Amino acid sequence: MAHLVDREFVERANTMLLLGILWGGLGVCVIGALAYDIAYWVEGW
Repeated sequence: MAHLVDREFVERANTMLLLGILWGGLGVCVIGALAYDIAYWVEGW
């Protein structure tokens, strides 16, 4: 049976998906930390 999708394409797509999840999670953590710090600074006023 012939391959319907190129193996390298699938590997690149998986890599991009995983990197997207990784960087997206890191971005959410950074935004959460900034929101926490801003709330802490505003509370101190």
